[in-house]
Amino acid sequence: MSLLLDDLAERVAAGERPALARALSLAERDSASAAGVLSRLAGRLGRAHVIGVTGPPGAGKSTLVGVMLRRFLQMGQRVAVLAVDPSSPVTGGALLGDRFRIGESVADDSSFIRSTATRGSLGGLTDAARQMVELMDAAGFDLVMVETVGTGQSEVDIARLADSVLVVFPPGLGDELQAIKAGILELADVLVVTKSDTAGAKLASQALQTVAPLWRNAPPIHQVSALTGEGIAVLADAILARVQTSRQAARRGDLAAEPARSSLVDAFQKLRLELDARLPFDPAAGLSMQLLAPETDSQALGLHVMVSVRPDGNSFQLGAVAGALIVLAAGMKLSCIVEDMDVTAGSMQLLLERTASVARPAT
Repeated sequence: MSLLLDDLAERVAAGERPALARALSLAERDSASAAGVLSRLAGRLGRAHVIGVTGPPGAGKSTLVGVMLRRFLQMGQRVAVLAVDPSSPVTGGALLGDRFRIGESVADDSSFIRSTATRGSLGGLTDAARQMVELMDAAGFDLVMVETVGTGQSEVDIARLADSVLVVFPPGLGDELQAIKAGILELADVLVVTKSDTAGAKLASQALQTVAPLWRNAPPIHQVSALTGEGIAVLADAILARVQTSRQAARRGDLAAEPARSSLVDAFQKLRLELDARLPFDPAAGLSMQLLAPETDSQALGLHVMVSVRPDGNSFQLGAVAGALIVLAAGMKLSCIVEDMDVTAGSMQLLLERTASVARPAT
């Protein structure tokens, strides 16, 4: 078995499409074996920029992904697409609707399109999605586009997986109040209003511009039309610009050297989401949380987190956040330690570790 995984990993690294297809199928049915392949490809991970595309059903996600795929190929990018389709009630497999809308006819060695079924997974993604994305990354693609099934506000998984999250907003979805309620929009790094050739697109953009200042991070709003091509080039340029400026440098840049640390970053992102849901106030409104690079001489593998009070924030929220993180981390078999807190200065530093590595060497 080990020799088979060695051979498969070698072929994936060489960019062989049949080998990648086989490895992706392995991720869907045997995650342990897929993990074995990925362990052999660790040195090739963290290179691709992952673009998540989400939004409500009927927003035009698949059509947008297809148009963007062609634009990226024209710009010289190598692009893989993972389309998460609903599960067939008969076979349990993907219905493959997204693959046809994206464009199965794209015949280019620089592109690869794969559909996978949700198989009952909540959050808009299949459980195997992360492994599949990493396999596409290891195969040498510059961009990996992941389209979610489009189930609504539960699609928070994409925020943990992607470097850039595009939330697609169709015209006619509703007024400003409905936009505020659509909590999925808060996940957006880029907001896309589709069907810009229609009158409703302008109204949708105006509604979003009105409520954008109320969001934690007001994303840029792009109007596009897959029919006329309006706005597609500008959107593609904006996404490629994020390759250098997004959280990829902080989250994925260390993946090849420290796979375990990447998992801790994923755990921290999950803690952030849990924190938002549990606290009676919005921690991001008054506090800034920033991951710090671990000290080079540190003997304990962990993440250092700096929490600072924003100019309009409340320093007394520091204690509430620290306490909540300690409790939530324990539930995830992690340890969250307050290394330093200065209420007067409005800052504290935390250390997030795996429970097994809490014990420190004697000094």
